[in-house]
Amino acid sequence: ITTLVIVAVFLPLTLVGGMTGVMFNQLGWIVTITITTSTLAAISLTPMLSAKLLRYRPANPNPPRLSWDRTFKKAFDWLDEFYVKTLRWVLLHKRFTILVSLAVFVASLFLLRSVGTDFMPESDESRISVSVELETGTRVEETVKTTRKLEQLLKDSYPEIELFSASSGADDEGGMFSLFTTTGSNMINLMIRLVDIEERERSVWDITDAMRADFARFPEIVSAIFTTSNQMMMGGSSTVDVEIYGYDFNTTNLLSEQVKSRLMGIKGAKNVVVSRKKDKPELQIVLDREKMALHGLNTAAVSAYIRNRVSGLIASQYKEEGDEYDIRIRLTEEYRNSVSDLEGLTLMTPAGQAVKLKEIGEVKEYWSPPSIQHKRKERLVTVSAMPDRVPLGTLAANIRSSISDLPVPQEVMINVGGAYEDQQESFMDLAMLMVVSLILVFIVMASQFESFTMPFVIMFSIPFAFTGVILALFLTGTTLSLVAALGAVLLIGIVVKNGIVLIDYTNLMRDRGVELYEAIAMAGKSRLRPVLMTAATTILGMLPLALSTGEGSEMWRPMGITVIGGLVFSTIVTMVIVPVMYGVMSRRGERNKVEKLRKQFHFME
Repeated sequence: ITTLVIVAVFLPLTLVGGMTGVMFNQLGWIVTITITTSTLAAISLTPMLSAKLLRYRPANPNPPRLSWDRTFKKAFDWLDEFYVKTLRWVLLHKRFTILVSLAVFVASLFLLRSVGTDFMPESDESRISVSVELETGTRVEETVKTTRKLEQLLKDSYPEIELFSASSGADDEGGMFSLFTTTGSNMINLMIRLVDIEERERSVWDITDAMRADFARFPEIVSAIFTTSNQMMMGGSSTVDVEIYGYDFNTTNLLSEQVKSRLMGIKGAKNVVVSRKKDKPELQIVLDREKMALHGLNTAAVSAYIRNRVSGLIASQYKEEGDEYDIRIRLTEEYRNSVSDLEGLTLMTPAGQAVKLKEIGEVKEYWSPPSIQHKRKERLVTVSAMPDRVPLGTLAANIRSSISDLPVPQEVMINVGGAYEDQQESFMDLAMLMVVSLILVFIVMASQFESFTMPFVIMFSIPFAFTGVILALFLTGTTLSLVAALGAVLLIGIVVKNGIVLIDYTNLMRDRGVELYEAIAMAGKSRLRPVLMTAATTILGMLPLALSTGEGSEMWRPMGITVIGGLVFSTIVTMVIVPVMYGVMSRRGERNKVEKLRKQFHFME
């Protein structure tokens, strides 16, 4: 029964989709296959080995002083007797026990308000990525000078740095590197690798805070965005995005600056940036189509002439020692670095006549947005903020409160999204997964016990597992993240096994004719040690995960904490509340087979 219940909990993990499914599908398959395989070994290999290896050991009337009989056996015997006395007392005070248990569960729900929520735990991976933006239009030479200053600062002030690389002044065609970073003549991208976490005293977040303060002393730096997670592996950082939908650039730009100023005043918000960069200066060539037609020219021909003279025409390739270099032909910089130079470009007509560009068009200075984002077919500008030592859910609540009174034009819509939106969707997926798991667990136990009451009694231990999760998260200061929520879902299959062991033996005692309360007491005394053993093995197995301090340990530590906390609390409560609920349900005739047999025999007589 226990195996079927655990498999019923893990099986939905193999079917769930979305962000949660991408992360946990493989975990569901691995656990399901492992549990099934280990069960086959337990019902076949283990009995055979027991028959071969276990031998009868007669009791020693005079055991040594440090033997099992005089040390641990006495302690376990005392624990058995104490538990039996506790069972007999709670069975006589069932109403009081149920009310106290219910009060503890309700109190833990109120305690949940003090536990923050996160999407994924932020981990110290000994990596820092920095995107530095200078003033728009900064020349590449000046950007390189600033880069050298930053490199010298990192070398002198941060001994924790093991390796770093810098790229600066890249154009908009920066190759593969531009797919993952923002490039431009005014952009600097730093990739920093720190020494292992065991070899440094400061965490990656402390180092980042110090770097942010040092970078702020450079007047030429407009903004510096620090990222401590591997965005290529995790799909981006944990951010709260204020999404502003609107068609008019001026309206949305003004509103985004107002939102940015409010977010920068929120405690716990860092790296507040606007997705829409400042307008870039451009030269726009406005052509007169009638004049072009008079000279036999068209837009394609004119644009090709201008591009070849300004950007250059690749005429051939130069080969040297196996390498090929493009031969680009264009005007020297002194003949193409001003508006008058561009207007004086000579174009050849199909008839062989020379025409100046200013004769068929006009060169204008123009400020254009570098990019236009769209979402749901609407123009979008995003103001994002990363949490700084506060939970993601707390930051989102503070942002909602901060912008609630912001005047929004009718043609503009504001929505709070980003990683916070992914968090809400993932929590909904896990909530649905939890409901499906509960239904499957109930169906499996009902079919095995041939009763609807026994599964209901056993499942009374599940709410108190969540109470243990809340207490563990609150005491350790851990946020309720997606990983922690997964651990809570896994507890559904883990905690009910104790109730299954206890109820199954109680049913056996009842079938043998033992009185109700006496059967409960006998089952509790007999099954206490197996329950403690199964709980202790799971707790000790999760202990290294909960106490790990290595690189990236923050990612999976919440799962260990939730499983240990939920299992410890639920084991203690299960051994009390499940027998009490069994006593309440069985008083109404559940499994009262002895009385039924007596009535049958009396009728036959």
